[in-house]
Amino acid sequence: MHDVIVIGAGPAGNITALKLSNMGYRVATLDWRQNIGDKLCTGIIGLECVDRFPPDESLIYNEARAATIVSPTGKRYRIVRDDTQAFVIDRVAYVNSMAERAMEAGADYELGPRVSNIEVSESGVVISTTGAGGQNNWQAEMVVIASGFGSPLLGMVGLRNERQSDYMIGYQAEVEVNELEDTEIYLGEKIAPGSFGWLVPKSNSRALVGIVSQQKLNGQMENFLDTLQQSGRVRSVVEKPRQWGIPLKPPPKTYGDRVLVVGDAAGQVKPITGGGIYYAQLSGELAAEAANEAFVAGDFGARKLKSYEKEWKAVIGKELRIGYYARMMYESLGDQQIERLLSEFMSEGVEDELINNREFSFDRHSGLILNAIRHKRLGRVIRSFGPAVAPFLTRLVRSKL
Repeated sequence: MHDVIVIGAGPAGNITALKLSNMGYRVATLDWRQNIGDKLCTGIIGLECVDRFPPDESLIYNEARAATIVSPTGKRYRIVRDDTQAFVIDRVAYVNSMAERAMEAGADYELGPRVSNIEVSESGVVISTTGAGGQNNWQAEMVVIASGFGSPLLGMVGLRNERQSDYMIGYQAEVEVNELEDTEIYLGEKIAPGSFGWLVPKSNSRALVGIVSQQKLNGQMENFLDTLQQSGRVRSVVEKPRQWGIPLKPPPKTYGDRVLVVGDAAGQVKPITGGGIYYAQLSGELAAEAANEAFVAGDFGARKLKSYEKEWKAVIGKELRIGYYARMMYESLGDQQIERLLSEFMSEGVEDELINNREFSFDRHSGLILNAIRHKRLGRVIRSFGPAVAPFLTRLVRSKL
């Protein structure tokens, strides 16, 4: 029998397992994937993440000091900072390194079998798995669900999303490029309705191409790749596009009797970019701390574990809330409005005021968003868009309080 079973060997699950193992708890981590960390992800992390969860230098592909934004009409705007703002990393190896550290600390890892059932009772948790070797049962005092977005496991423990529509679908391919110095962000209805596409330099003339949108897509990824190839930005496709789901909001509850939910499964993802590596690791740390408090108190009830949700909301709740309303406001805009907004943002003085502001952070977007809507010139442009943006703008203004 283990003290805690973690389901999912992504960033959130591995950090939870690592921290609890270092505290002396008996931890088992279950994941149906044979290759830890093998999930579609662009693998960009900011300075705050690097400082708190540093990757080995060998896992860093590139440092990012600049990015180019391509407007719906094709205008290119380059944003440059003097210092590094983010790092493009080997995501699979980075996540795997967390698992290796957890195993070194004593955590058991079982890869391959899928979780088929979770039973929570007053005496503990029983988790059933099914794989090539048949069915197996795992027992523990607690379970931490870190199984990613769209997992059916939340339903097994009585936790569900109220709004299943609050998610995006991302597509990504690996390509060969001619010359690519900076990350490029592409906007417009033809690229990704209500969202954006990207071209991110990786290494050895390789790059990642992708799009993400909450709206149903119909051939946009293929068209985007064709456009990049015709323009000479992309030479060839190395790995065909794959897709994955990205949550935009947390479920109503991320805790229950003997249960905590972390990472993508808990909707702890930046709504603007869809990035979730850093927030997943933060939630894993907080989950481990909450579990430790439960063991010390000998109380694994929902009322005791509620402290976990209170803590993660204190750390990233504002970012998720403001990011969500900002994304909804952006999704209400048409290409002409996006063009006008981007032109004003990149006009003389405005970009420097917002991007070089000390509140600017790749890991936390709320400062940039709030500074943008209260900026005299940019705020005037946003308000001119009228009723379409009004509900979200009102919520963003209130979020400053």
